[in-house]
Amino acid sequence: MKKILVFLVLIVSMTAFSYIGMLSDFNTALKLASIQEKEAIVMFSDRNCSYCVKFEKETLQDNEVQQILKAGYVFAQIYKFNTDKATFPITGEGTVYSYPDLYTHFGIRGTPTFWFFTTEGSPLTNLPGFVGAKDFIPIVRFLGEKAYSSMSFEDYRGKPSSYVGTEKIVRVNQEDYDFVLANDPLAAEYTGQDIDVFTVWLSKDQATAEELLSAGVYRVILLN
Repeated sequence: MKKILVFLVLIVSMTAFSYIGMLSDFNTALKLASIQEKEAIVMFSDRNCSYCVKFEKETLQDNEVQQILKAGYVFAQIYKFNTDKATFPITGEGTVYSYPDLYTHFGIRGTPTFWFFTTEGSPLTNLPGFVGAKDFIPIVRFLGEKAYSSMSFEDYRGKPSSYVGTEKIVRVNQEDYDFVLANDPLAAEYTGQDIDVFTVWLSKDQATAEELLSAGVYRVILLN
Protein backbone atom coordinates (compact mmCIF):
# COMPACT_ATOMS: atom_id res chain seq x y z
CA MET A 1 0.00 0.00 0.00
CA LYS A 2 2.83 2.39 0.89
CA LYS A 3 4.50 1.84 -2.49
CA ILE A 4 1.22 2.52 -4.28
CA LEU A 5 0.75 5.77 -2.37
CA VAL A 6 4.29 6.89 -3.19
CA PHE A 7 3.69 6.06 -6.86
CA LEU A 8 0.46 8.09 -6.89
CA VAL A 9 2.22 11.05 -5.27
CA LEU A 10 4.88 10.91 -7.98
CA ILE A 11 2.23 10.81 -10.71
CA VAL A 12 0.38 13.78 -9.22
CA SER A 13 3.61 15.77 -8.83
CA MET A 14 4.54 15.06 -12.47
CA THR A 15 1.16 16.13 -13.86
CA ALA A 16 0.31 18.99 -11.50
CA PHE A 17 2.39 21.49 -13.42
CA SER A 18 1.81 20.18 -16.94
CA TYR A 19 0.60 22.71 -19.52
CA ILE A 20 -2.90 21.69 -20.57
CA GLY A 21 -2.10 22.24 -24.25
CA MET A 22 1.01 20.04 -24.17
CA LEU A 23 1.46 17.49 -26.97
CA SER A 24 4.00 14.67 -27.14
CA ASP A 25 4.13 13.91 -30.86
CA PHE A 26 6.19 15.83 -33.45
CA ASN A 27 3.94 15.11 -36.45
CA THR A 28 0.75 15.97 -34.59
CA ALA A 29 2.16 19.29 -33.40
CA LEU A 30 3.24 20.43 -36.86
CA LYS A 31 0.01 19.27 -38.48
CA LEU A 32 -2.15 21.05 -35.92
CA ALA A 33 -0.08 24.21 -36.34
CA SER A 34 -0.58 24.06 -40.10
CA ILE A 35 -4.34 23.48 -39.87
CA GLN A 36 -4.90 26.19 -37.25
CA GLU A 37 -2.46 28.65 -38.84
CA LYS A 38 -0.37 28.84 -35.68
CA GLU A 39 3.35 28.65 -35.04
CA ALA A 40 4.74 25.49 -33.43
CA ILE A 41 7.24 25.05 -30.62
CA VAL A 42 8.90 21.67 -30.12
CA MET A 43 10.73 21.21 -26.83
CA PHE A 44 13.36 18.50 -27.19
CA SER A 45 13.51 17.01 -23.73
CA ASP A 46 14.88 14.16 -21.62
CA ARG A 47 13.38 12.31 -18.65
CA ASN A 48 16.49 12.97 -16.55
CA CYS A 49 16.65 16.67 -17.44
CA SER A 50 16.16 18.77 -14.31
CA TYR A 51 16.00 21.99 -16.33
CA CYS A 52 13.18 20.53 -18.45
CA VAL A 53 11.21 19.94 -15.27
CA LYS A 54 12.11 23.44 -14.08
CA PHE A 55 10.76 24.88 -17.36
CA GLU A 56 7.51 22.95 -16.96
CA LYS A 57 7.13 23.82 -13.29
CA GLU A 58 8.05 27.49 -13.53
CA THR A 59 7.91 28.95 -17.04
CA LEU A 60 4.92 26.97 -18.31
CA GLN A 61 2.97 27.78 -15.17
CA ASP A 62 3.21 31.51 -15.80
CA ASN A 63 -0.24 32.84 -16.72
CA GLU A 64 1.06 35.22 -19.39
CA VAL A 65 3.13 32.46 -21.01
CA GLN A 66 0.09 30.18 -21.10
CA GLN A 67 -2.10 32.84 -22.69
CA ILE A 68 0.40 33.53 -25.49
CA LEU A 69 0.91 29.83 -26.16
CA LYS A 70 -2.82 29.08 -26.22
CA ALA A 71 -3.55 32.05 -28.45
CA GLY A 72 -0.98 31.48 -31.18
CA TYR A 73 1.13 28.37 -30.72
CA VAL A 74 1.02 24.60 -30.74
CA PHE A 75 3.44 23.31 -28.10
CA ALA A 76 4.97 19.82 -27.93
CA GLN A 77 7.51 18.24 -25.61
CA ILE A 78 9.17 15.21 -27.17
CA TYR A 79 11.57 12.54 -25.93
CA LYS A 80 14.36 10.68 -27.68
CA PHE A 81 13.09 7.23 -26.62
CA ASN A 82 9.73 7.70 -28.39
CA THR A 83 9.24 4.65 -30.62
CA ASP A 84 6.99 6.48 -33.09
CA LYS A 85 8.26 7.93 -36.35
CA ALA A 86 8.49 11.59 -37.27
CA THR A 87 8.12 12.99 -40.77
CA PHE A 88 9.89 16.19 -41.72
CA PRO A 89 10.02 17.71 -45.21
CA ILE A 90 13.48 17.98 -46.74
CA THR A 91 13.73 19.72 -50.16
CA GLY A 92 10.00 19.31 -50.58
CA GLU A 93 9.90 15.61 -49.74
CA GLY A 94 8.83 14.03 -46.46
CA THR A 95 11.75 12.26 -44.78
CA VAL A 96 10.86 9.75 -42.07
CA TYR A 97 12.98 9.84 -38.93
CA SER A 98 13.17 7.82 -35.76
CA TYR A 99 13.07 10.13 -32.75
CA PRO A 100 16.82 9.61 -32.03
CA ASP A 101 17.51 10.58 -35.66
CA LEU A 102 15.24 13.60 -35.26
CA TYR A 103 17.39 14.75 -32.33
CA THR A 104 20.47 14.33 -34.50
CA HIS A 105 18.92 16.16 -37.46
CA PHE A 106 18.10 19.19 -35.30
CA GLY A 107 21.51 19.14 -33.63
CA ILE A 108 20.27 18.55 -30.10
CA ARG A 109 23.33 18.49 -27.82
CA GLY A 110 21.54 19.24 -24.57
CA THR A 111 18.04 19.57 -23.17
CA PRO A 112 15.85 21.42 -23.12
CA THR A 113 16.31 22.76 -26.63
CA PHE A 114 13.40 24.61 -28.22
CA TRP A 115 12.83 24.66 -31.96
CA PHE A 116 10.36 27.18 -33.36
CA PHE A 117 8.49 26.47 -36.61
CA THR A 118 6.43 28.63 -38.95
CA THR A 119 2.82 27.78 -39.74
CA GLU A 120 4.13 26.05 -42.88
CA GLY A 121 6.34 23.78 -40.75
CA SER A 122 9.65 25.40 -41.67
CA PRO A 123 12.27 25.71 -38.91
CA LEU A 124 12.51 29.33 -37.84
CA THR A 125 15.06 29.37 -35.03
CA ASN A 126 16.12 27.46 -31.94
CA LEU A 127 16.79 28.22 -28.31
CA PRO A 128 19.02 25.91 -26.24
CA GLY A 129 18.77 25.70 -22.47
CA PHE A 130 16.36 26.70 -19.74
CA VAL A 131 14.61 30.04 -20.08
CA GLY A 132 12.44 31.68 -17.44
CA ALA A 133 9.07 33.29 -18.06
CA LYS A 134 10.47 36.83 -18.00
CA ASP A 135 12.73 36.00 -20.96
CA PHE A 136 10.40 33.52 -22.69
CA ILE A 137 7.51 35.98 -22.99
CA PRO A 138 9.28 38.52 -25.26
CA ILE A 139 10.65 35.66 -27.39
CA VAL A 140 7.25 34.11 -28.12
CA ARG A 141 5.75 37.58 -28.64
CA PHE A 142 8.53 38.52 -31.06
CA LEU A 143 8.08 35.34 -33.10
CA GLY A 144 4.28 35.21 -32.85
CA GLU A 145 3.94 38.82 -33.96
CA LYS A 146 6.48 38.14 -36.75
CA ALA A 147 8.31 41.26 -35.67
CA TYR A 148 11.54 39.65 -36.91
CA SER A 149 10.58 40.73 -40.42
CA SER A 150 11.14 44.39 -39.53
CA MET A 151 13.42 44.60 -36.48
CA SER A 152 15.95 42.77 -34.35
CA PHE A 153 14.98 41.02 -31.15
CA GLU A 154 17.07 43.50 -29.16
CA ASP A 155 15.08 46.41 -30.62
CA TYR A 156 11.78 44.59 -30.08
CA ARG A 157 12.56 43.79 -26.49
CA GLY A 158 13.24 47.45 -25.81
CA LYS A 159 9.71 48.39 -26.81
CA PRO A 160 6.54 47.83 -24.73
CA SER A 161 4.30 45.05 -26.08
CA SER A 162 1.01 43.59 -24.93
CA TYR A 163 0.68 41.20 -27.88
CA VAL A 164 -1.03 37.90 -27.04
CA GLY A 165 -2.24 36.64 -30.39
CA THR A 166 -4.35 37.36 -33.45
CA GLU A 167 -8.03 36.44 -33.60
CA LYS A 168 -8.83 34.41 -36.67
CA ILE A 169 -11.42 32.14 -38.30
CA VAL A 170 -9.75 29.25 -40.13
CA ARG A 171 -11.85 27.37 -42.66
CA VAL A 172 -11.09 23.66 -42.93
CA ASN A 173 -12.38 20.46 -44.52
CA GLN A 174 -14.01 17.62 -42.60
CA GLU A 175 -10.76 15.66 -42.24
CA ASP A 176 -8.89 18.58 -40.68
CA TYR A 177 -11.90 19.48 -38.51
CA ASP A 178 -11.97 15.96 -37.08
CA PHE A 179 -8.18 15.92 -36.64
CA VAL A 180 -8.22 19.11 -34.55
CA LEU A 181 -11.09 17.86 -32.42
CA ALA A 182 -9.38 14.53 -31.80
CA ASN A 183 -5.83 15.75 -31.18
CA ASP A 184 -5.79 19.26 -29.72
CA PRO A 185 -6.34 19.27 -25.93
CA LEU A 186 -7.37 22.93 -26.21
CA ALA A 187 -10.11 22.24 -28.79
CA ALA A 188 -13.83 21.81 -28.28
CA GLU A 189 -16.90 21.92 -30.49
CA TYR A 190 -18.99 24.97 -29.62
CA THR A 191 -22.55 24.13 -28.57
CA GLY A 192 -23.41 27.19 -26.49
CA GLN A 193 -20.89 26.87 -23.64
CA ASP A 194 -19.40 29.83 -21.80
CA ILE A 195 -16.85 31.34 -24.15
CA ASP A 196 -13.20 31.02 -23.18
CA VAL A 197 -11.19 33.05 -25.68
CA PHE A 198 -8.21 30.69 -25.42
CA THR A 199 -10.16 27.57 -26.33
CA VAL A 200 -9.85 26.47 -29.96
CA TRP A 201 -13.54 26.46 -30.78
CA LEU A 202 -14.88 24.39 -33.68
CA SER A 203 -18.13 25.16 -35.43
CA LYS A 204 -20.01 24.13 -38.56
CA ASP A 205 -21.97 27.37 -38.68
CA GLN A 206 -20.68 30.63 -40.18
CA ALA A 207 -22.77 32.89 -37.93
CA THR A 208 -21.61 31.04 -34.82
CA ALA A 209 -17.99 31.30 -35.93
CA GLU A 210 -18.34 35.05 -36.42
CA GLU A 211 -20.00 35.37 -33.01
CA LEU A 212 -17.06 33.59 -31.41
CA LEU A 213 -14.59 35.82 -33.25
CA SER A 214 -16.47 38.92 -32.09
CA ALA A 215 -16.21 37.62 -28.52
CA GLY A 216 -12.42 37.71 -28.84
CA VAL A 217 -11.67 34.03 -29.44
CA TYR A 218 -8.16 33.68 -30.84
CA ARG A 219 -8.78 30.65 -33.02
CA VAL A 220 -12.09 29.53 -34.50
CA ILE A 221 -12.14 26.47 -36.73
CA LEU A 222 -15.01 26.57 -39.22
CA LEU A 223 -16.03 23.58 -41.30
CA ASN A 224 -16.06 24.75 -44.89
